[in-house]
Amino acid sequence: MKSVVTLILVVAFATAPVLAQDQPIHKSIAHAVAAAAAEQASAEPSHHNAMFWSGLALGVAGATTAVLGLTAFRVEDSSTGNAPKGAYQACVAQQADPIYAGNQCNALKAKNLGMLWGGVAVGAAGAALLIRGAHTSAEVQPGAIRIVNRIRF
Repeated sequence: MKSVVTLILVVAFATAPVLAQDQPIHKSIAHAVAAAAAEQASAEPSHHNAMFWSGLALGVAGATTAVLGLTAFRVEDSSTGNAPKGAYQACVAQQADPIYAGNQCNALKAKNLGMLWGGVAVGAAGAALLIRGAHTSAEVQPGAIRIVNRIRF
């Protein structure tokens, strides 16, 4: 009895999709797909929108690179700030002595200037794309930068 009920349920569920293939819902879906494709084909592609999002991504990547150049990826070949030249190397050399073994020398590492200025350049390129993609223009004048956003009706 159990297998007969199972067989009837399998047949019922297997035939339902076959019978539904030519129902009005499928015609409606086909009509909606055709209408959406026609609407998409008639809409002109917007390069401004792509420039906006590309600029946003470049700006974030540039800012991240600049911050990483200042923090996590410091270089060991020179010293930072007001520390004398070679202070980092001297600190590391002193760590061999047991008295100075606890020295924390990481604060003396110099900024990674290549990453810093590379990130600034990429961020500036991203800002330019962002401004261009948002129908916005920037005017640079002595002592001022004006950003103008045009709204079209």
